[in-house]
Amino acid sequence: MKYALRLGLVAVCLALPVAVSAAESPWPADVKDWKEPEAGEHPRLLFRKGDVPEIKKRAETPDGKAIVKRLRFLLDGKNGDTLLTAGQPEHTVGAFTIGHAAGYGLLYQLTSDKKYADLGLQCFDRMIKGEADRDGRYSFTNPNGELRAGSSWAVAALGYDLCYDGWPEADRKRVAKAFLDIKTKQGFNLEKVVRKPKYPPAKNHTGGIMCGAVAAAALAGDPGAEGVKIWEEWLPDAYKNTLAMLAEGFGDHGWYAESQGPSHVSSDTGFQLWLASARMACGKDFITPRPNAQYVALRWVMEIIPQDGRPQYPLRMAAGPSYGTHEFTRGGDWSHGGQFAQGFGIVEDKYKPAMLWVYQNFVEPAEHKLIAKEAWINEKGWLAKDEKSFDALTTPWKAVVAFVNWPIGVEPKNPAGILPQAVEDRVHGYYCFRNRWKDADDIVVTALLGYGPKGDYKPKFGPVVVWGLGKRYEFGNFLSAKPPDFAPGKDGSGVIAAGEKHLAVDFSGASRAPFLLVGVGIGEGKSDDTAQFTKVTAGGHTFTVLTLSKDKHPEVKADGDKVTVGGQTVTFDGKRITFTK
Repeated sequence: MKYALRLGLVAVCLALPVAVSAAESPWPADVKDWKEPEAGEHPRLLFRKGDVPEIKKRAETPDGKAIVKRLRFLLDGKNGDTLLTAGQPEHTVGAFTIGHAAGYGLLYQLTSDKKYADLGLQCFDRMIKGEADRDGRYSFTNPNGELRAGSSWAVAALGYDLCYDGWPEADRKRVAKAFLDIKTKQGFNLEKVVRKPKYPPAKNHTGGIMCGAVAAAALAGDPGAEGVKIWEEWLPDAYKNTLAMLAEGFGDHGWYAESQGPSHVSSDTGFQLWLASARMACGKDFITPRPNAQYVALRWVMEIIPQDGRPQYPLRMAAGPSYGTHEFTRGGDWSHGGQFAQGFGIVEDKYKPAMLWVYQNFVEPAEHKLIAKEAWINEKGWLAKDEKSFDALTTPWKAVVAFVNWPIGVEPKNPAGILPQAVEDRVHGYYCFRNRWKDADDIVVTALLGYGPKGDYKPKFGPVVVWGLGKRYEFGNFLSAKPPDFAPGKDGSGVIAAGEKHLAVDFSGASRAPFLLVGVGIGEGKSDDTAQFTKVTAGGHTFTVLTLSKDKHPEVKADGDKVTVGGQTVTFDGKRITFTK
């Protein structure tokens, strides 16, 4: 009860100011020239009926053909023309999922062949009778809690939307009514997850619950949903919940209240699908007015480093490894995987070349080098040698969103110059500095200052994390009770001033080392063959200096009230660290 109440209050408090603020654009923005779908008008979630000719053209491109081939394989292990019987082992390609209906629905849209709509209807008949997804926690009729309910109904709705025109009128109405008639054994229904999610935004389950709004957007006004005030009541509540999620769960630049691992549960199980559907089906743009939604996807561009041939990132997590590890590439149908396939749908076009570059250079090469826990993906034939997954390793619905969202025809570009290399999430006090995007020797520095909304799992607040030249270091105690002063540089350098604690990052090379970090009041770490920590006092202040180098480290010494590190000069006036070269 307290969770639902708190979410409602947060939603109201957030929704009103952002809608009327004179300083910023309304959030969400109304999509220009958007028209409300008519009753029974489909598709509407990922694209509209008028977009179908362009969608079909995508299927004729080399990438489009490859993604459709991938989708067909994931549907039945062959060409996507059949539906496997119940009882297939979980790791059998084509074993039944809630996303199968969406896969057949896309094939129907691309081919106009009614047999695919019929296969989609067979999927719904099985779901309505109680057959669960191959991950038995996800089910149309009996999902395991609100988290799996919202995700199950969102992905099922994607199938309803894409198959709709290929069904007889009676079946359209029957399936729509089935969504509205569901009442789980725990006593909740679709309206509950859309309007009053069980948890607050800072709880990792919330994104997977509230994404049930995808189903609401699919059903609104349709035969079988007459008299249900989805447009008038359900969706306005969903918009408030979405603002709360983007302003308190996720911050303004990609940090999540419970850390990156739990964030997969909130972002990958349907929340990104909802953000895209809200714009297309509801005319509500949560994406372009502010950076919050886009950084749900762009954060991975900032953090991923290729290590040991696999994409990894500087994890700060108190939750168990079931929520994820520092390994970015993980299989699984629901709460891991598909971050790029979904993410391309919630960023502006100007950022897609950078995302595509990171995917092709850091993520895709690792698909055939998966960690041991996920080796079954290759061993059991889910990904053939030299085949690309397009970020759809195991499940049809992620191949569907990949087909629609993939930046086909876009030239990948290194993120430098497209994205800022030093970013601040001011909601959560998270700071990320990056020197470049190149290889395993890239350097990423993160700090999490400890203020901001918190969930059940508390991340590792305080330590400064440095991942550079192939090694990870964690040191110090950098905390603040309120947002600090932050001055970013174009090359990823930057300075944070937080009361008595200060941090400065220098990627300029003036120190004659690839990386220089200076702290005041933070603490120090241990040196090794790559990192050199030095403590020096100058001008009455104690500086902790860290350099990373595979060669000789620069000399660190006091020079009056200044500190010199190689050719770099460091000063501190009691308020801010400054580099003078």
